[in-house]
Amino acid sequence: MSEGKLAKPQLRNLHLSKLKGTLVRTVGIAVGVGLIYKFLVSNPHHRRVEEFYKTYDPVKSIERMNNAGLMESAPE
Repeated sequence: MSEGKLAKPQLRNLHLSKLKGTLVRTVGIAVGVGLIYKFLVSNPHHRRVEEFYKTYDPVKSIERMNNAGLMESAPE
């Protein structure tokens, strides 16, 4: 017999060994997607909100809405 022996297949705990690899990949993908969302969506949104509130004047906004007749319950 010049052929080598075949390796025995794993019959016990096969599901657990596959599950560990799948779990590691899934956590890696979830962390990656979270970071991509943070840097491409969340941070630019926060910057736009900060820029908006730097020049926002709530009193001027209320006066503009009163003058347009949108605030019927607010005193003039």
